[in-house]
Amino acid sequence: MRTKELEISDNFSKTLIAILAHDLRQPFATLVMTADMIKHTRKSLSAGEVHLLFEELRNTASKSIDLLDGLLYWAKSTSLDFSIKTEPLLLHDLLHEANSLYLYDQLNKHIILYNIVPEHQLVYAHKEMLQFINRNILSNATKYSPDGGVIGVTCSEDDNWITVAFTDQGKGMTDSQLHDLFHLKDNLSDTGDLLKGAGMAMSICSDMIAQMNGRIWAESSVGEGTTFYYTLPKLLSDITAENSPKMTAEV
Repeated sequence: MRTKELEISDNFSKTLIAILAHDLRQPFATLVMTADMIKHTRKSLSAGEVHLLFEELRNTASKSIDLLDGLLYWAKSTSLDFSIKTEPLLLHDLLHEANSLYLYDQLNKHIILYNIVPEHQLVYAHKEMLQFINRNILSNATKYSPDGGVIGVTCSEDDNWITVAFTDQGKGMTDSQLHDLFHLKDNLSDTGDLLKGAGMAMSICSDMIAQMNGRIWAESSVGEGTTFYYTLPKLLSDITAENSPKMTAEV
């Protein structure tokens, strides 16, 4: 038992270090590069140029803070005394809030987001964890969408479950890439190129959604875009992980 606990702790530490080393390196590099550009420029910047530079700095810093917040909640969730506190949340509003971080990037790429989730749709979840998941899916959709692309968010429900779908028009993924996207933390000895793109965040999303008795998966074909799904029970207090729905497309 002690050996198993040490193995879990070691994997957690490796995962956290890999995320900090990769996913936070790029935003800090952007901040340094922008600061150097301002410092060493030989001409006075116009008001418009200054505004754009500070908008980019704010955008980068905000994404980094949200990533750190997500890692903090994930780290807390791995402790034995952590208790998931769920609450009723308006999904439509959560998606707009999560997407606010990517409006600048979407504007630059002329990407349109269609949030077709009904305004009254409720989900029962841990807000910070769910927003970490929403932000990561929207971040990937924005990053890999072509110029002028469309991102659509819809939801459906049955007697017990609510399923949310995010569809983009990106380049798509192979079956192997889909599997690695959600199981990257299990392959730390050979991360290599796997740390590119979505990094390890989707693996953490998988952990988070499981703790809320939900599931996450994706469907994709190369050249035809990707659809990410997650499902949550309507009433978490009434549904346990043991009777969660079985998805044939689950990864």
